[in-house]
Amino acid sequence: MDNTAQIDSWNGPSGLKWARDADQLDQMLQPFAAAVLEAAQPVAGEKVVDIGCGAGALSLAAALLGAQVTGVDVSVPLVELARRRAAVKAASTQFVVADASEWQPDQKTQLLISRFGVMFFADPVAAFANIRAGMSEDGRLAFACWRSLPENDWAMVPVLTALPFLKEPPKPSPPGAPGPFAFADSEYLHSILTKSGWNNVKVTPWNGSIQLPGLKAEDTATFMMEIGPLSRTIADQGIDPATVRQALIDKVRSLTGEAGATQLKAAAWIVEAVV
Repeated sequence: MDNTAQIDSWNGPSGLKWARDADQLDQMLQPFAAAVLEAAQPVAGEKVVDIGCGAGALSLAAALLGAQVTGVDVSVPLVELARRRAAVKAASTQFVVADASEWQPDQKTQLLISRFGVMFFADPVAAFANIRAGMSEDGRLAFACWRSLPENDWAMVPVLTALPFLKEPPKPSPPGAPGPFAFADSEYLHSILTKSGWNNVKVTPWNGSIQLPGLKAEDTATFMMEIGPLSRTIADQGIDPATVRQALIDKVRSLTGEAGATQLKAAAWIVEAVV
């Protein structure tokens, strides 16, 4: 399978932006990390692998519960940040730059976890089969992935706000194409895991709201332009971000008033399965 496009992206602008904004992103996504750990129930001494670990927030949270965690990610900037964070916390973790669709751990893994790190494989069936091959006989997984774009206001509102300034409406990704919303269809998601050998697959909806970074409208607008679907649309169409920025600022102010954080609807799947 060829994950070159995703690897290049996460070692380029995407990875650098996520590393720069890691603290804010981790705070925004903390409810999903909590949901994954609640489903996973890691125990002290257990060997855990965090796929698409990013800057390591979920890995470090699992390590605080006593697990021995290996975080795996294709992004050098994010893995380097994860290693620095782990050194400060003296956590029982290691972080590896690798493609999880091909990588194998030195020892069998008892638990696989991920917070939005498994939706980017060019061949997800082959990737999850490879991951399963590294699991112990009693291995299990728990991960979070996004549902559809229209269900996620945190991503959809910026796109809709920017529409009048775009050269053309954004083209929707083909169903199942690698990307944040690849697993929006629960039946498709279920089929990937069963085809790759996993059993007792459980897909549970998560519904709620998340707080976007920035206490000022200007800061939240900047985040909207740089993280999420709108950022790629702006880049692909060669749009001057300044033409979109004021509309986003006005939208944020309409949602939050003069002060306060911006809360927008989010929708995800919490997925569990066993070997």
